[in-house]
Amino acid sequence: MQRNVMIGIRPVRIKEGDSMKCVECNFEGPVPRFRYLYNARIDAPITLRQCPNCQTWLAVDELKAAAVQKVTPGEAPWGKSAGIEDLAEDANANV
Repeated sequence: MQRNVMIGIRPVRIKEGDSMKCVECNFEGPVPRFRYLYNARIDAPITLRQCPNCQTWLAVDELKAAAVQKVTPGEAPWGKSAGIEDLAEDANANV
């Protein structure tokens, strides 16, 4: 059995038997067991999912059904959004 998951504007088919392994605790289970959080980018197959065992946030390549790496606050394994991070006036203000 297959189900569709939206990756940006593209539907991706995930087979019910596809399994994935957490890079933090080595828990292995079907992809749907890893809680879907959100698409990291609308133009790439990378999403964020949460391990049901250790609650770690994972960067997941949905096309390969594989956890790529653990994601901690402030990390952006998928790259920066549009290169505008330094354009805000308060970003360069001396405090």
